[in-house]
Amino acid sequence: MPICNLIKSRTSGLRRVASRIAATCIALAALASAASAMAISKIENGRPGTATYLLSGNVREGDAARLGQAVDLLPAGTSVAVLLDSDGGDLIEGIRLGDYFHRSGIATFVAYDGRCHSACSMAFLGGRDPRTGEPMRVKPASAKLGFHQFRRNNHDPLKVYTKADIEKDIAETQRVTGEVVKYLQRVGDNLSKLQFMLRAPAESMHLVSNEDCLANGISVLDDATGQLTSPTTRRQQVSVLGSFSGSLSGLAHATR
Repeated sequence: MPICNLIKSRTSGLRRVASRIAATCIALAALASAASAMAISKIENGRPGTATYLLSGNVREGDAARLGQAVDLLPAGTSVAVLLDSDGGDLIEGIRLGDYFHRSGIATFVAYDGRCHSACSMAFLGGRDPRTGEPMRVKPASAKLGFHQFRRNNHDPLKVYTKADIEKDIAETQRVTGEVVKYLQRVGDNLSKLQFMLRAPAESMHLVSNEDCLANGISVLDDATGQLTSPTTRRQQVSVLGSFSGSLSGLAHATR
């Protein structure tokens, strides 16, 4: 084979190999992108007129839009609930998810024996009863609901930060904190959840107890009995116990 034809043949072969490698890289990149997003799975619950979705994995940009696309395919009037099982992820996307839950009247549950941390806990707070529009956020007693301070993803421990860098970081921290506060106001929540965040640094996690959940507008579900204790029910129980305690006190005083 003439040398020119040999070179052309080998060049053509290299181009085909390069083309295949490029196609493989594109496919792997697409798979990696899909894998990094939350998995959205519809769960059959046997209840007509309702739909339940399990959202698991890291919270990533676009998750709220993908869930919205799935819900839009449901028949009109379908009540929707989501189960959340996530270690967190993108805080702003977590807020977008929470806004979507709030606007659409979607109840939020932490998955049984699961966890909902960081950005996931922000999304969780948007849960609403589809019938009344009242808050509907449920934590199974065995599940873990965690908050912490948000993390700066671009921090370089080896970099020597200038005054301008520090001022920029402070401004960004203030901006993100403002986004969290405005979100809590939009979903009609108080700033107790911001206090939960401040109780743990970004490298740690503040796990909210069942008692703290009930004291801060979050219902608790008994895993064994299926009994749901709502903050309203809890307040009624405390009120009844207080009255009973007062009666006993008055009786004890009268018999002295």
